[in-house]
Amino acid sequence: MKTSYDTTAFAKINLFLRCCGKYDNGYHRLYMLMQEIGIGDEITVEIDDDRAFGIEIDSDVDIEPEKDLGYKAAKAFYDAYDKKLRAEGRLAEEFPFTKIREVKKTPSQAGLGGGSSDAAAVLMILQQHFGNPLSEEALVEVSSRLGADVPFFLKGGTCICEGIGEIVTELPELSGLNLILVKPSVGVGTKECYELSDKSPACFDEEGYKERINEIFGDEKKSPLERIKAALPELTNDLQEPAIKIAPVIADLIEAVAETGSVYTAMTGSGSCVFGIFKDEQSCEKAVEKLKNNPVTAECLIISSVTI
Repeated sequence: MKTSYDTTAFAKINLFLRCCGKYDNGYHRLYMLMQEIGIGDEITVEIDDDRAFGIEIDSDVDIEPEKDLGYKAAKAFYDAYDKKLRAEGRLAEEFPFTKIREVKKTPSQAGLGGGSSDAAAVLMILQQHFGNPLSEEALVEVSSRLGADVPFFLKGGTCICEGIGEIVTELPELSGLNLILVKPSVGVGTKECYELSDKSPACFDEEGYKERINEIFGDEKKSPLERIKAALPELTNDLQEPAIKIAPVIADLIEAVAETGSVYTAMTGSGSCVFGIFKDEQSCEKAVEKLKNNPVTAECLIISSVTI
């Protein structure tokens, strides 16, 4: 029997990203606010019980299958499931053939979490198909080994993410905010960006910062836009300056978007995508027209979206 599942793996932006040092194993300790947005890759997972086990990737991006995060997610899930069965003294199942189709709509090397979201989508589909065999803790452990953003996408919405990304705390939602994404042709490598940030590590009162963030974003009496405005002095991406050193155009794009009247403008993740949040849909539409006629953004991909 063949069973097919379809879903959209939505992208994200980082409203802030703070680097809080490194663990002994070399991983960065992070504190960040991630927000799901309304663009994403289309994912289809086909599970065929009548074929011998295997994992196949059908993607419109030219990448070796074993390096694709969707493939890695499926393999990690089956490995974890197999390990659980063996630990319980049960015979490991003969897993079915699994085919994953990915239609990529989230720009890559942008800081939007496209591959991570794909991985989370595959994990959740397989978890559902097999009747939730992995505990929530086990699923988070599997996801965190795939990438720092993957645990967030298991929840989505509006979340504070800490540690290496595996500690995820849901916040009152910030849905319905109009925004623009501006992605230059140049990308920024995550590893290179973090290495550069290590040369000038951020120094700040971590506990005080967390208290202020929790107070502002935990206030459900204020609208999402009011919360963003209240948090403006605190919204910092510690990877933005290192990324600008790698791709100076990012600074030009931040200035160009800010000049259109955005409430808040920043780079997301490790870049190179810049986003601007606007007070309403009309302001957002006007900003798009301005950016389309701006020489600075002439070679850029410009996308209107909304927080979800």
